[in-house]
Amino acid sequence: MRTKKIAILSLGIGAGHLRAAEVIHRALYDGGEDIEARTIDALDFATRWFLLLYVRPYWWMLRRAPWLWRWVFERRQARRHRATAPAWVFRHGCREVLSQLKTMGPELVIATEIGAAEIAALGRREGVFNAPILAVQTDFQTEPPWVQPEIDFYCVGSDEAKRQLAGWGVSAYRMVTCGIPVDPAFALRFDRSELRRALGLEVGKPVILVMGGGMGPAPVDEIARSLGVCGQPLQVLAVAGRNRELRTRLEQLRGRVALALHVFGWTDNIPELMGAADLLITKPGGLTTSEALAAGLPMILTYPIPGPEERHLNYLKGLGVAVAAAMLEEIPEIVSALLRDGQRLKSMSQRARELARPDAAHAVAQVARALLDKETFIDLLAAPPSRSGESAYLM
Repeated sequence: MRTKKIAILSLGIGAGHLRAAEVIHRALYDGGEDIEARTIDALDFATRWFLLLYVRPYWWMLRRAPWLWRWVFERRQARRHRATAPAWVFRHGCREVLSQLKTMGPELVIATEIGAAEIAALGRREGVFNAPILAVQTDFQTEPPWVQPEIDFYCVGSDEAKRQLAGWGVSAYRMVTCGIPVDPAFALRFDRSELRRALGLEVGKPVILVMGGGMGPAPVDEIARSLGVCGQPLQVLAVAGRNRELRTRLEQLRGRVALALHVFGWTDNIPELMGAADLLITKPGGLTTSEALAAGLPMILTYPIPGPEERHLNYLKGLGVAVAAAMLEEIPEIVSALLRDGQRLKSMSQRARELARPDAAHAVAQVARALLDKETFIDLLAAPPSRSGESAYLM
C-alpha cells in the first residue's frame, strides 16, 4: 500500500495549537500505517523579522496593552478582514516554511492555527504544493481570516463557529463540527481516591487545580495566594508550565499560605491532575477548557485574553459548565460557594461530559483520510449536513 504524506502546519504562538497538532498526528497513525505525517511549527523556520513584526507585537499587546488587542480583534471581526497580515509578510517571513512544504510534497495539508491556514493557502495559491487543505480550528468561536478560497474543508470546534463561517460565505457542505482536538486520555474515568493517593494528596480534602496558559497567562501565584483565605482545608495543584519565574514564586508560597500547595512545572500528567481535582481555575483557552470538558471538571474562568477568550468565557458560562471570576478577589468566595454546593458541582460535571468531544482528533483524522481519497472526498462534499451540524460521513 502506497504511503501518503500529510503535513500538519501550526504556528506556535500559543501552546494549544501545537497540542492540537500533536493529538491529530497520533490519531492519523491510529487509522493505519499508510500515512507519513509531519508536524511543522512555522515559528521554527520563520525569519527573525517575522517574529518581530508578526509575533512579538501580539505578545506585547496581551501583556502590556490588552485593550489594544481587543480593539484589533473586534475591528477585524466587524470589518471581516480576510487576513491577519499582508500576504508578503508570510511569503517572505515564512519562506523556509514554504520550502519545507515544497520539499515534502504533501498530499494533504492540515492547518491548526489561523496564521498557519494563511500560510497554507498562500502556498497552494502560488504553486508551492498542489494538495487539499484541511483547516482545524481550536476555538469555540472563529475569525474571518480563516475564510480562504484555497481551503477545501473545515473541522470546527462548535456549531457556533460553523454558523459564523457560514455567515462569511463558507458552504455548510465544507464544514463539520468535530470539536476541539484533545488527548482522549482526558475522558478516562479515574478512581479519584486511588488517583489522589498516587499523587500524594489527601483523599477527603477538596482539590483545586490552577492553570494559567502560555499566552497572556493568569497570575497563578496570586490566585494560589488568594485561595488561602477560603477558610477550608484546600489542596491546590498549581501548574507553572515552562515559566521558571512563576514556578519559583509558587515554591516560595509554601508554608506562607493556609493550604497544601503542590507545584508543577511542565508536565504530561494534566489528565491525572484534572481527574483528581474538584475544580479548575484557568483562563478560557480553547484547548484547556475542552480538556476540562472531557474530564468532566467544573471551571472557574478568569483573566481571559481580550476578544476571543472573552467570547469563550461567555459561551462556556452560558452552557452551565463554568463560572466567571471578573476579579482576583472574587475567586475565594466563588470557590467556597461551589464547594459547599455539591449538587451544583455534580450537575456542572455531568453537563461538561455531555458537551465534551474527546474523540475530536479521530474525527479530524477521519476527515483527513477522506480528503486523501478523491472518491470519498466527493462523497463527503455531497453528503448533506445533519441537523446537529455534523457531516453525514462522520455519523
